[in-house]
Amino acid sequence: MTKKQLYLIGGVAGVILVILVALITYNRVKFKRTESELFTEQANRVKYQEESARLQRELTQTQGELEAKISKIEILASTIDDIQQQKENISQRAAKIEAEKRKLEEERRRREEESRDLISSLQQEIQNKEIQITELRGKLTVNLMDKILFDSGRAAIKPEGKRVLDKIAEMFLNRFPDREIRVEGHTDNESFKGSVSNNWGLSTARAISAVRYLQEHANVEATRLSATGYAHYHPIDTNDTREGKARNRRIEIIVMPPKTDNLQE
Repeated sequence: MTKKQLYLIGGVAGVILVILVALITYNRVKFKRTESELFTEQANRVKYQEESARLQRELTQTQGELEAKISKIEILASTIDDIQQQKENISQRAAKIEAEKRKLEEERRRREEESRDLISSLQQEIQNKEIQITELRGKLTVNLMDKILFDSGRAAIKPEGKRVLDKIAEMFLNRFPDREIRVEGHTDNESFKGSVSNNWGLSTARAISAVRYLQEHANVEATRLSATGYAHYHPIDTNDTREGKARNRRIEIIVMPPKTDNLQE
């Protein structure tokens, strides 16, 4: 091999060596750049994951808060519905109470008018203090001294007593067909000789006699009537004087208040 050839081979080898060195250097630089990019990408991926986890936590918290607020809104809406229903119930109840008040007021005015008519028809007996008419809390009581209705110690009603009972039934009792009527018999504390054995028997017999007359002759519905005898145990005056005893010997016709719905419900 000639010297010239050797130089040529050496030159080519040198060029190849330079190329190899350049390639190695380039690949090393490229590898370092790729490694840096991979590290940056990995760091970015970690940062993204952390950010994603943070956002997910915030989303979960926000969803929880939103659900809590929705629950409160639902409770509030339910409360509003309840309040509205209560308001409607109160309005209905108030209207019912108002209607009942008007009914009671009309009843009171009517009762007063009937009482005036009754008092007018029995004016003479009232002036003679043989009849007393009182009213308390819607309960009207006609208090009749026994001598108007009965002979002493007797339970049979006298003609004048029948006239009085007819007026009471016509002017008042039969105009309020929904009212209960209680007839009570009372005596003084004196024993007596008569057709019944004692004050219990006399007071009860007289109350029953009045009830039967009202039913059979004055057209008062029997289901409205009741009779009770109290003997001398419910006096309205002293039994130490003649006048007091006379007042205690009596028949009381009590017209009960109308039955109404319980407004406290």
